[in-house]
Parts: sequence; C-alpha cells; structure tokens
Amino acid sequence: MFELADNSVFTKFEEDELQNPSPRKELDGRSIYLSRELEMIPGKLGAPVLCDFGSAMLGDVEHLEDVQPDIYRAPEVILEVPWWYSIDIWNVGCMVS
Repeated sequence: MFELADNSVFTKFEEDELQNPSPRKELDGRSIYLSRELEMIPGKLGAPVLCDFGSAMLGDVEHLEDVQPDIYRAPEVILEVPWWYSIDIWNVGCMVS
C-alpha cells in the first residue's frame, strides 16, 4: 500500500463508476463487482505505508501458525517449521522485487 500525493485519482474513479458502472453479479444475496483499475499517475505515489495489522503477533516468540497469502508465503511457513519475525523480511523482499 502506498500513500497518494494526489487524491484526485479517487474522484476520477468515483466519476467513472457513476458514468459506467462496473459489471456485477448476485450470488447468495451478495453483490460481486468486477474489479476496476485505479488510474495511477507515475510519480504520484508517496511512501509505502504499513497496514493491515489484523494478524500481527509478537516477534520474540516462535510460532507455527499458518500465515501469509500462499503466493508470498515464507519458506518456514510452507515447510511448517517454527518461524518468527524473519518471515516479515521475506515479505519485504517480495514487495520490492
């Protein structure tokens, strides 16, 4: 996640959605919308922002829990061996590559 130097991208996104709504389908009483790209302007992204601490755990203790999305999962988690904060370093590497 990155901060935006210019919030007008959201205004344009809203206007586009009003003029040309995203396709959707109803499933089990829920609306599921087709994804729509944000038109990001090169050079308008700010600094990376840490977010989503919903699964945060203390780093000084080894863990065995199944964490991280499959595609970005650290080797320790895949191999089901004890892990600690080093898996966060793996995720930073995934983000910058």
